[in-house]
Amino acid sequence: MREKELRIALVCFGGVSLAVYMHGISKEILKLVRASSALHNISDRRARASATLPENTRLPASETDTERIYFELLREIGRDLDLRVIVDIIAGASAGGINGTMLARALSHDLPIDGLRDLWLDNADVNVLLAREARAGRWSKVALRPFFWGAAASGAIPSIKDAEVRRNLSLFMRSRWFKPPLDGPGMSGLMFDAIVAMGEPTKRSALLPSGQRLDLFVTLTDYYGQLHLVQIHDPPLIHEREHRHVLHFGFRRSQGGTVESDFDLANAPALAFAARATSSFPGVFPPAQIAEMDHLMRDRGVAWPTRQEFLEKNFPRYLDANLDPTYASFIDGSVLNNRPFREAIAAIHGRPAYRQAERRLVYIEPNPSMPATRERLGVPGFFSTIRGAISDLPRAQPVTDDLGWVIGFNDRMRELRGIIEGARPQVTRYVNRIVPAELDWSNATAQISVWREQMNAQVAREAGFAYEGYVRLKLASILRFVSRTISAMLGVAPGSPMANAVAATIDAWAAQSGIVYETTDAQSLHGEGSSAAPLKPWADFLLKFDLDYRKRRLNFLIEGQNGLYQRQAEGGYAGLEAATVNHLKRDFYACLDTLRKRQDWRRFSIETHALVSEIFPAPPSPSDARNLQASAGIFVASHHEQLSALIDRLADEINLTTSTRDVDLLLAAMDTSEWPHEARREVLVNYLGFPYWDLLTFPVSMTREPGEFREILVDRISPLDARTLSSLPGAALKGTGFANFAGFLSRGYRENDYLLGRLHAIDRLIDIICDAAEISLTSDRIDIPAFKKKAFAAVLDREEAHLTACTPLIQAVRTLVRAL
Repeated sequence: MREKELRIALVCFGGVSLAVYMHGISKEILKLVRASSALHNISDRRARASATLPENTRLPASETDTERIYFELLREIGRDLDLRVIVDIIAGASAGGINGTMLARALSHDLPIDGLRDLWLDNADVNVLLAREARAGRWSKVALRPFFWGAAASGAIPSIKDAEVRRNLSLFMRSRWFKPPLDGPGMSGLMFDAIVAMGEPTKRSALLPSGQRLDLFVTLTDYYGQLHLVQIHDPPLIHEREHRHVLHFGFRRSQGGTVESDFDLANAPALAFAARATSSFPGVFPPAQIAEMDHLMRDRGVAWPTRQEFLEKNFPRYLDANLDPTYASFIDGSVLNNRPFREAIAAIHGRPAYRQAERRLVYIEPNPSMPATRERLGVPGFFSTIRGAISDLPRAQPVTDDLGWVIGFNDRMRELRGIIEGARPQVTRYVNRIVPAELDWSNATAQISVWREQMNAQVAREAGFAYEGYVRLKLASILRFVSRTISAMLGVAPGSPMANAVAATIDAWAAQSGIVYETTDAQSLHGEGSSAAPLKPWADFLLKFDLDYRKRRLNFLIEGQNGLYQRQAEGGYAGLEAATVNHLKRDFYACLDTLRKRQDWRRFSIETHALVSEIFPAPPSPSDARNLQASAGIFVASHHEQLSALIDRLADEINLTTSTRDVDLLLAAMDTSEWPHEARREVLVNYLGFPYWDLLTFPVSMTREPGEFREILVDRISPLDARTLSSLPGAALKGTGFANFAGFLSRGYRENDYLLGRLHAIDRLIDIICDAAEISLTSDRIDIPAFKKKAFAAVLDREEAHLTACTPLIQAVRTLVRAL
């Protein structure tokens, strides 16, 4: 049985009142992941083939509807491919940030989300959100009333024909001017209540497999910004303000079941602040402050035990500058970062996947550009130009740059895979020179260690001039790693003048310490080499700090395991079980996790931190920054002994020597009764031949964090992409009117958009599942349209009683579904 993980990184755009549409989509995503988790919790594969969705004792019966359909679809797919769906990254801005926060909490602890429907339908309304002191009275700006009556009667603004819209728009426009009319503290209370209403998590409940983590990124805009010192040529130091800010929350479930979570109730105020701040629409809501959440918690008598941890994790630069983030003013995250692709993409790399994995970056765009080119209607006017420049254009900036980056990344991954596969025959021949045809596994540990050292020496001999450049690049990379570690311990940002000074100092120390590869050096060392000859200083340095080489090798071995899934049916691999491949792959990931812990500067001793602070007490002066290399050389000459002591302490803290033979031992432990000869040899070729592949690929890929050579596929969920429902008459989002603000003016609009969100999500998620499983939508084996019909019907049956204002839409959908 082939196994595969569909790993989703979700990006949620801003959309003001279209938040309700995104809630419908996020609800379906949760239901899909919940169904996939329930199916894979049935360990007996034979029982799984005929299983029905188990009862979830944590959820009310009313919470489950489409879970059953997703469960049945994945069960049917599972006859050929065991597919698990996992959402492990969420990035959101504004309305997308609110929905991302709620979804991340539900995914982390398998919590109900159905109550949020009422939050949006009942409370996302001008009548509720208006601040009490801002609300228009009966005679407030009474002169505006004829305008609304006239606009409704003439049809000049079609939306105003709706009585509820006209009434709420009148109330909103006649309310307080020149101050934000909506209630900031009230919004904070709504967000806090929504998070608390989801319930208390239990330690055992989670929708992520053991060993996995979920990351949530929420964008904010710091109105005043924070000053950053930037180094340029002349003047050497300048100050610039950074207004973009990102909050990060995480969940991790270890292999042993231990849970580290930012999504429990103790952190509910921080999550509520994130939801409130990211959606603080300029001019409509007052800016958000942490102080506002403090007041809310005091008024309600609720403790916030994780407050200081939240501040230290998310506002380190403020604290380092002796600034209290409590009173920083944050406005809508979509002002500067409405489409947080970069945050999601940066978090993708190096995540464990214990089966063959396919990474999808799925983004929700509630109001996409139409495919037809709009006619240009002349020169924009005075007010429209100003509004477009300060609001509409920055928010609507296309995702071309970010998607272009992903396309370029995928091109590089294909190139690297081409290099790897093209070199495989030659590398296999090199390994065969050293490893005998018949493998004697009686003393495997010692044999593998000897073979590894022989391969390292062979690479050094045969690579010639290329080996010299390769080692120099490795040394430069490791020096950057050391300087980045020191900068992190100092709490300074990459690229800052202090970080640049640290990097120049470490480079100067290395030069004065003789850590330089010379053309006469013939020693082979990939961070592990032979102990037969005395080590050169550069070789000793590599042994102590070349952690990235080990990470690259482990990721390469993991990718090799993924290849074994495809070869189980081949003659020489007969008898190799997917569970056997999974087990070794888990061990590789465990080693990788250990390496990451070794480089975590936060676990270093107090003495090491103190030594770092003692050596680097202050940023460089303008004169030192102007001549950084010269001043670094002078500094090292007078502090060489201290710096050498620091480097030795860092080497002891990282302690790579204890992990040198970890992988040797893992491979030696491969059970010959479970691993056929050819499969074991394939693993050995990947391991022993890696120095050759690293020599070829490291110079090309050194700008990226070590990881697997895996492409990222991009999918969109939007009203334009739900093709099954494309013929549905009148099924347009209502909240797009008034610059995406219309949903706040009508419950009927919100009901319409919420329902379409669920229906569009069903259509797109089933498409994505089938594509990942390589199943045609017109498959003879699985009737995909039938599954869509059942899911659409389940939503209509479940929601009809709650969506009384959109009965015509429900009837239209039922008619269309019957005709499918």
